[in-house]
Amino acid sequence: MRFRTRVFTLFLLLAVFSSLLVAAFMYWPTHRLFFDLLRTNVLSVAATASAMLDPIEHEKIQTRPDQETPAYDKLEKQLRKARDANRRQDFNIKYIYTMRPYAPDPRTAVFVLDAEENGPDKSNVGDTYKSQNPNYKIRFNDYQADEEMISDQWGTWLTANAPIRDAKGDVVGALGVDVSASEALARLHGLLWNAAFALAISIIVAYLLASIASNRLARPLVTIRNAVERITAGDFTKPLQLDSKDEFGEVAAALDKMAVGLQQREDLKNALTRYVSEDVLNDVIYAGKSGDLFSQRKKVTVLFADVRGFTTLSEQLSPEETVSLLNDYFEKMIEAVFKNNGHLNKFMGDGLMALFGALRDDDYQEEHAIQAALDMRGVLCELQKKWSTSQNEARRTLTDLRIGIGINTGLAIVGNIGSKQRMEFTAIGDAVNLASRLEHATRERGVDILVSEYTYVTARSRFPFETAGEIPLKGKSESVRTYTIKPTV
Repeated sequence: MRFRTRVFTLFLLLAVFSSLLVAAFMYWPTHRLFFDLLRTNVLSVAATASAMLDPIEHEKIQTRPDQETPAYDKLEKQLRKARDANRRQDFNIKYIYTMRPYAPDPRTAVFVLDAEENGPDKSNVGDTYKSQNPNYKIRFNDYQADEEMISDQWGTWLTANAPIRDAKGDVVGALGVDVSASEALARLHGLLWNAAFALAISIIVAYLLASIASNRLARPLVTIRNAVERITAGDFTKPLQLDSKDEFGEVAAALDKMAVGLQQREDLKNALTRYVSEDVLNDVIYAGKSGDLFSQRKKVTVLFADVRGFTTLSEQLSPEETVSLLNDYFEKMIEAVFKNNGHLNKFMGDGLMALFGALRDDDYQEEHAIQAALDMRGVLCELQKKWSTSQNEARRTLTDLRIGIGINTGLAIVGNIGSKQRMEFTAIGDAVNLASRLEHATRERGVDILVSEYTYVTARSRFPFETAGEIPLKGKSESVRTYTIKPTV
């Protein structure tokens, strides 16, 4: 997330949080007061209505046919009178009814009276009521009002109950009063709308102020970011134009100094890459490993590649064409080495020497060296196709160009060799000499790749080797068994 976005978000969140906090402090006490008043009113209606009813007449109503008796009609009219008297705009009773206990279950009661007119919502004598709330119990012995809205099969309500007592003080039933939650909550929602409107206004103002503040704070960072992008792209010449005396100004000054140092470092790198391998250069300059490049004995795989008969073929080309040809050739060959974790050690005329596992330990150096050789073979085929379509007649003759590659694995002295004035990272030893002699032997064997047995043993399961016989090599008392990989058709 951008700094400007974070600052903007922080300002906006602080403003929204403050507004919400104020709205909450205003809304919840008002909500609590409103609910307590509503609860008190419902309980008062229930207590008053229960006192109006005759408990003796109420006890006469036991079954459904009792609804047709004068006692039921009298009590029903009393309930309706109490209901209608309390159906006001500020307080609207929805239902008023009486119940008696249902002994087997304290959450279940039986309806006796219901002031509702005949219709689907009217409860008849003997109908049972069971709350859907598992924590709700109908209490008949005292006055009660819900501490929160209760939901049942008829909707969501605020309910109050009051006991109906006979002359002895015994409870013969309870009177219930229901206020629809939708009507009560509608009034509470009016408070929420007012709070929401005030919150919306504060958010709009906060948005404008946060935009102004974040833009002013982020402007120096944008300038610094653009400068860093220029430096990343290699442009170290343009200084930052930041007129600021704070920490941003200090960062800008430090970046200007860094750009000067990077320019000097880039100039040094460009000069050194003309003389040393870029792998070594990266380790010395970027990784700071110059002190680690001491000479040591280690296992390496050495690859020599040379163009056969290039001297004769180059006589048909001008010096400029010869250099262009070599550049095309070496560019592709070097890519094959690098792609397989190899290290280009040196050029030798129209040949090259590459090391695998010398600069960095490589458990698969044999396979990488052989794969690099196969890639070189493929690259040469592509170059030959390119030359065959050349407009230059001399270049078209280069389609017969061939290479020889020798690969050997063994111990060698690897590291910095030379003097304090001029050092070269390379490998020397018998393993290197053997790889060079294998490359020369490719001419005699008529193959383009020769691999020593030392390399073959490790990589034999990865490539389709063919034996190339034992080759007596100069300076060796025993012949060296060699292998090749035939080109696929």
